[in-house]
Amino acid sequence: MLDADVEVDRREFTVRAALRVAPGERLALFGPSGAGKTTVLEAIAGLVRPRAGRVELGGRVLTSTAAPKCFVPPWRRRVGLLRQNPGLFPHLTVRANLCYAPGSNPSGRELAQVAEALGISGQLSAMPARLSGGQAHRVALGRLLLAHCDALLLDEPYTGLDAGLRRTLTELVAGLVEQRSVPAVLVAHELAEAQAFADRLAVIDHGRLLQAGAPDEVVLRPASRRVAELVGYLGFVPAGPGDGARDGAVIGVHPERVTGGAHSGRGVVLSGTVTACRPAGAGWETDLATGGTVVTCRLPERPAAIGDPLVVTVVDPPWFGPGGEAAAAPPRPPGAQPRAASTHPAANSEQAGR
Repeated sequence: MLDADVEVDRREFTVRAALRVAPGERLALFGPSGAGKTTVLEAIAGLVRPRAGRVELGGRVLTSTAAPKCFVPPWRRRVGLLRQNPGLFPHLTVRANLCYAPGSNPSGRELAQVAEALGISGQLSAMPARLSGGQAHRVALGRLLLAHCDALLLDEPYTGLDAGLRRTLTELVAGLVEQRSVPAVLVAHELAEAQAFADRLAVIDHGRLLQAGAPDEVVLRPASRRVAELVGYLGFVPAGPGDGARDGAVIGVHPERVTGGAHSGRGVVLSGTVTACRPAGAGWETDLATGGTVVTCRLPERPAAIGDPLVVTVVDPPWFGPGGEAAAAPPRPPGAQPRAASTHPAANSEQAGR
């Protein structure tokens, strides 16, 4: 078990974070650049001293600012940290790099097993300069695994790699974390990468942990408007007079939680005018002017043209109160009409969004 409850002073703000990660569990710290994610990892690894707090790993106290005070140096913590730069020794072969770690003395069988799992068996005699970026990251990961660390900390280690390789390495690390039953923490500023890795997702912004939970729960039920903004909600529509909500309440619109047409039984119906349309994968990303604001939707088919009317349904959206706090969806008054954010004549047409 990894327990960390730390406060670290930075020039801009103080980072405050309390984490508990079980053996074999994968936690992703997600947030914008400069939010304090790396600072949390460095406090766990012993690279920075917290102003206050405690770090405990597997029953060993690594940091304590309260009596009895304790600070174990990084090289004695048995905590592995993998950063964006693989940090390979250029004068050592891949084999020597894999075996270079405090206390690492892997058997030939163990080395072969890790190299095979990472797909680098054919590069053991190569020098780092001959490796591709993906191979170098695999070697760095293998070195971490052969060191038999009691916890793995991954600080955006796959930045700059192509999507397919990132996916492969993420799946590989996830399997090895579970197999070796060690706690693992990944820092990510891309939500897809965090979700692909994590059993739990923790959202951090400006040094504060805003919400933690299952990745789908955090995205579908953000605890605040700020969390919603960070996890991909691209529009907030003011509640209408017939919604039964408090003045100032808004509805969060996630582009991937929108479907064409009016389906009041599935969520909130919006109508408006198409202001922009862009290809997005196999579908179309469409901007819709509605309710005095613009929201973004991802739809399977392209709307007819800019300026056309469009009706969509926001499926089971989160609601936020005037202060940005999450709020329960208000009960719809008896006989209330489906929510429409404009009075465009197409608002009540099932066909308008098709």
